[in-house]
Amino acid sequence: MPSGELERRFPSSSTVDHTFEMNQAMYMQEMLNNALGWHASFEQKDESHLEESPHEFTQRFYNLLAKANEPVFKEVKESKLLVCIRLLSFKSNWNILNQALDNIAKLILDLTPPNNSLHNNYYEVKRLVSKLGLESKKIDCCMNDCMLFCDNDNGKNDASLLRCKFYGNP
Repeated sequence: MPSGELERRFPSSSTVDHTFEMNQAMYMQEMLNNALGWHASFEQKDESHLEESPHEFTQRFYNLLAKANEPVFKEVKESKLLVCIRLLSFKSNWNILNQALDNIAKLILDLTPPNNSLHNNYYEVKRLVSKLGLESKKIDCCMNDCMLFCDNDNGKNDASLLRCKFYGNP
């Protein structure tokens, strides 16, 4: 049997791998299209149909997000939102007092050019982030990191516990 006919009957492993990768890529693209609502093959190409403008609340959110994603100043790529979130994470991770965070924000302002768009205190930082619906919540955890002490919608009421359910540690 010639080798060409053998490959036609029994494809080589590289052909099978390539076909599998192509199918996987097409499947991923289809999932993305479904998630984003892109169904061009099923929609009619009607140019007279105009896209409806976003709801007023949604448009305000988009405007806030666009403003928060502006760079801090021209020479850097970090956005005002990124700097605010990092400041809030410092506060959360190391239990920094509000006044200390105010002083850190003022130090950053002193070190940057005067045309920056940073906030100068904790209140303004938190207000920007909370306007976008991003809020932080402190949740205690076991010293072994095996459980969180929090309540949830599934009926677990662990916030009132004083010791870990698994090891008995605080």
